[in-house]
Amino acid sequence: DVGEMKAGMSESFTKPFFYDMAALGWLTDAVITPTKGLDIHVIFTLRDPKYKNFKITPTFSDGVTEEYDFTDKTITALSKMELEIEPSYKFGDWKVWLSARYFSKQYINKTNSLYFNGRWETFGGVEYRLNRYISFEASVVNILNQKGASGSITSADLLTDPTLYRDYVMAGTFIRPFTFEFTTKLSF
Repeated sequence: DVGEMKAGMSESFTKPFFYDMAALGWLTDAVITPTKGLDIHVIFTLRDPKYKNFKITPTFSDGVTEEYDFTDKTITALSKMELEIEPSYKFGDWKVWLSARYFSKQYINKTNSLYFNGRWETFGGVEYRLNRYISFEASVVNILNQKGASGSITSADLLTDPTLYRDYVMAGTFIRPFTFEFTTKLSF
């Protein structure tokens, strides 16, 4: 026992702190038009997103002070590599398009001990423009029907042993499910 804390107990607290972020990166954005009506939009990103000047020293209710240093850790919820490939084909009043986006591994917590594996997000659709005011679209979200999560888990920010979160149920942001969508656009 330490103070009023019993062995095995944990404590949560909120403390304001300030830090910097830095990212060295490369972005290539290109539109390729191999034939009339066909556009292929490609975006390729490489980056090294890091926390800077990020040290916190909380004092817990039992009087114990700890120091946590996240300086030079990879920023949570950002991939070091992203790739988007978006081909579209227009003919008459019709447009057919696809979109595939790849996100490399993303860290979940500030200690970088937990991460989500790389993943693809896929979309596609068909648009019909009735006139300059009205258009219709049918699209599919998550064509490959991938499952998984994205984002970060703030309750795990100080965690260094990832085995504690194996088979652990959590709430978070998840990849959109396989969905059909129908849209009518009215422009004024």
